[in-house]
Amino acid sequence: MVNGCLQVTGFFLGMLGLITSAVTCFLPNWRKSDVQDEVIELQFRTTGLWVKCSFQNTGLYTCDAYDTLFLGLPTDLQASRALCVLSIILGIGATIICSVGLDCTNVSTGNPRLKARMVLCAGVLHVIGGIMVGAAVSWTANRVMQEYYNQGFVGVIGTRYIYGEALFVGWASMALSVICGLILCCSSWNSDDDDHGRPYTYNPPKSKPVAAEYI
Repeated sequence: MVNGCLQVTGFFLGMLGLITSAVTCFLPNWRKSDVQDEVIELQFRTTGLWVKCSFQNTGLYTCDAYDTLFLGLPTDLQASRALCVLSIILGIGATIICSVGLDCTNVSTGNPRLKARMVLCAGVLHVIGGIMVGAAVSWTANRVMQEYYNQGFVGVIGTRYIYGEALFVGWASMALSVICGLILCCSSWNSDDDDHGRPYTYNPPKSKPVAAEYI
């Protein structure tokens, strides 16, 4: 009963982690321009993994994709794209495997050990996916911080960027996915799996043949 509750809790946390990972991947505000020092805020810029957006104080905004898909882009941007996409793929795979391995499902009910291994596999995939999206947002956050204090770089691009909301959503997604994975892994450690997963056949003791007495 306890393992079943843990599995259901981990499953829904994994779904929430998967959704937040996808939201993080496609949000356009990984970085946003710092307008604190500007007297008149005429334009507000944000950059994401796939698009760059400009917001006017009149309410108009435009978003444009990068000129190339991979070639010529910064290394951290390419790596963040790959990590986020892989995280989503692992999250989808973990959700499918977990839904099959839950004790409340009717799939492979005669083999509890297999279901426990499915839940364990799903937990490991969730942890790896969470670490990936966390690495992506942390890498971007580190570069934003370095560029923020690099006066020469700010003078070249003319804009100082700060952390965008997508980074915080990504860190939340990492936490949800890692917690989900740990819960699923703990729920799969059942000491009775070996006993219930291995069928036993009762073999009655064979009666010894009575030796015939010869006179």
